[in-house]
Amino acid sequence: MLAGTAAAASLSLWCATPAMADQAALKVSVDCGDVIGLINAIVLVNANPQGGTVTLAEDCAYRFEDDFADSGNALPAITGKVSIIGDDSTLIRSSRAGVNLFRILAVNENAELTLKDVTVTGGDTEGDGGGIANEGKLWLFYSTVAGNQAGGDGGGISNEGGTVTLYGSRVLTNVVTTPVLGEAGDGGGLSNNAAGILILKKTKVTGNTADEDGGGIQNQGTLFLERTDVENNEARDDDGGGLNNLGTATIKDSEFEQNWAGLEGGGINNSEDGTLSISGTSFEENVSGQDGGGINNEGTATLNKSVVEENQAGRDGGGINNEQDPQADQTLLTLADSKVTENRAARIGGGINNWLGAKVTLLYTKIFKNRPTNCAGIVPGCKG
Repeated sequence: MLAGTAAAASLSLWCATPAMADQAALKVSVDCGDVIGLINAIVLVNANPQGGTVTLAEDCAYRFEDDFADSGNALPAITGKVSIIGDDSTLIRSSRAGVNLFRILAVNENAELTLKDVTVTGGDTEGDGGGIANEGKLWLFYSTVAGNQAGGDGGGISNEGGTVTLYGSRVLTNVVTTPVLGEAGDGGGLSNNAAGILILKKTKVTGNTADEDGGGIQNQGTLFLERTDVENNEARDDDGGGLNNLGTATIKDSEFEQNWAGLEGGGINNSEDGTLSISGTSFEENVSGQDGGGINNEGTATLNKSVVEENQAGRDGGGINNEQDPQADQTLLTLADSKVTENRAARIGGGINNWLGAKVTLLYTKIFKNRPTNCAGIVPGCKG
């Protein structure tokens, strides 16, 4: 039985007049902390062809000590059209869950979930999506996904062939780890597979960690970032502290700051199959253990009206490393109306390091005050 007068009224209406319920979206309120009521509300809305809205209590935490029906999710999988509207409300895997691992939410293929003013936290799974696993359509408005953990991909959110949109939201301190048996996952904050679409606007991706690639974001599909901050993320043993891109990424008016990669691409690693289009974006104080403190590019990358400043590489390309794989198509890097300054490499190419066979094009771009030299390799228009 759903808790609360409003919830009971909605349930009675649906039971008494199913034809009317089929014609209108449901509205169900759940009392503070009423986990059973929340489970029942989602079951109810899932079953309604028009979906509906579940409203959570203000300043309230809903604590889950066990997963729902051994599903690996705290709540029933979203199979319909569901909106969960909070008011500084929290969905959390309780510390009392102990060794029982489960994520918080899963969105099935062809289903839709909207979260507004909700925090998703404490999820822990051996699979993908520590906080949320999505295969359908997922929207987050002014919401937070924080402190979740996955043994697969996507410590905070995994997107497998669906569409995920975050607006005015935060993805904080999520982790992907190395399981006792199996390979380490990628995408400490978010992972997006080859068939997925990931859109972030006015969002922060901060303090996430991956044992392998993509401390903040792992992208194999289509990624759009606009007015988004990607900061203080870490890819411990591999590439792409802020972002590891193997797909198509478009980045506008954003910031990549103080991200760290154990190997390549402190801010961004762009693979040989990756296409990277950047405008109005800054890369500052990112660090790589090997190459490309700000950006490591092995595919096609274009920077327009952007700044690469005060990044560091443990080997080559303090600002940007443009790396050519002899077995791949030509690596292409274009900078237009941009600035590369005060970056540092331990070996060569403080500003830009360009490998033999790769191509760099500079258009109205300034490269200065980098150490030990501004450029290494063939970089037409670069002095020193």
